Formats: sequence, C-alpha cells, structure tokens
Amino acid sequence: MFHQKDDNILNGLEREETIYRIFPLKRFIELIKSKQLVLVTPEMWDDPFENFFLKADAYDKQGNLVDLSNLRNAWFGQCWTKNADTDAMWRIYSPNKDGVRVKTTVGKLFDAIYDERDKFSRLRYFIGQVEYKTKQELESFMSGITVSDMMFGGQNKWLAASLLIKRDAFLHENEVRLLVNEVNSDEAKLYNGLYKVSIDVISLIEEVCLDPRLGKEEYEFYQEAIKSLIGEGIPIEKSDLYEYNFDPIPLESKP
Repeated sequence: MFHQKDDNILNGLEREETIYRIFPLKRFIELIKSKQLVLVTPEMWDDPFENFFLKADAYDKQGNLVDLSNLRNAWFGQCWTKNADTDAMWRIYSPNKDGVRVKTTVGKLFDAIYDERDKFSRLRYFIGQVEYKTKQELESFMSGITVSDMMFGGQNKWLAASLLIKRDAFLHENEVRLLVNEVNSDEAKLYNGLYKVSIDVISLIEEVCLDPRLGKEEYEFYQEAIKSLIGEGIPIEKSDLYEYNFDPIPLESKP
C-alpha cells in the first residue's frame, strides 16, 4: 500500500527491496543495547566529494560569499547496500574481521526512523538509491544549478537527492542511504556530528550474518553471544563467501 511518506523514497527504490549493513561487532552490540540507529554528518564520510553541492562556495548577485554551513551541517546519513555478500564490503566495513551483517528491507528501515507525529516529517526523512556519476558529470551538474534551484518549493527533496550522488569509482558499493535533515540543535539527538534515532531494533532485523573469516570456535561464540541479546527468533548464520566445498576430483577418468 502506498503511503504519502513513500514520496521520500528516492531514485526508484522500492519498499520491498532487501538491503544490508555491516557493523563491527562492537557497534552492533551498541545498536542492540542502546536501541538507537546512529547517523553521521557527511563530513565524516571518507570521500571528499561527499555532499559536494553544499560543500561548494556560493555567491550572491553582488558576488559576496554566502555561508552554507547551516544547510550543510543539518544533514545526517547512514549507508546501507543492496549487496548481500561481497569480498569488498566485508574487507572495507569489517577491517577487524568481526563484522555483523544485518538484513532488512527499505520499508522497514524507513518506517523505523520516520516520525509521522512530526509535522515537518516530509521535509526531514528520506531514503534512496545512490546514483553514480563521473567527475565530469558532477562538474556539469554543478555548472547548471543554483542553490535556489535546489530549494525550489521548500520540499527538501532536491537537497536530499544531492546526497544520493557519488562518483562512479564507488559503483561496486551499490549503496542505499538513509537521510535525516535536522535544523534544530536538539542536544538529545546531536552530539559530535552524530544523530541518534530510537528504534525497535528487533523488528527491524530480519537476519544476522557473521564475518566469513571467523573460525569455527569464534563463530559459535559470537553466535551464542548475539543470540543472548536478540533472542531465538532471528536467524544467525555465518557467510559462506570463503568456504571451499568442492567434491574431490578423480586422478583419471573411469574406463
């Protein structure tokens, strides 16, 4: 069923699509215990081209420099992916080989953070598929747009969409982004570039998958530890990405 808030699901993303996120074990435990999703300012993302539009210098008609930091610093995001099991994602997001991959859907994630009681909710909460563009395409886009164009109608959708653009060097990430625009400095939610959203974590998670590089004993230990936190209802498995399970081959063909 279509809800009005689904207008804020961007770039052709569908509610039913499955998405994943790899948390280091420590962060996953924090997620379960705190019952909070933590979004970060794009300034904390690695790619210097992130939030490229609001990072740019802006000038008024008189040529005076205009500070866009209030607009820029009001956005927070969290990165997910459509990739179920890739070598690159485990190595990038689980450098200590203790990653925990969470599986959910676009709709469940968006519903978890979307506050329908907030009269400005349609201006604040977004989720969308990242679009990948060449540096030349980004430069072309920037040369043909103004801040007024992006804010036309006061819908915030175009500003959100600008945070769903990334260079094609990152195409392998197949990324989905959860975005929140927070214009009020609510100290209960904002701290050192972080935005924390209280959620029902257990209803969000459909499956937990542990790092494929874990040994058997480590996997069993982590599996039991996580089960004690989330209960029996959510499947916990280990990625089989690196498992070698081919049958033996004969030395010679049968006569």
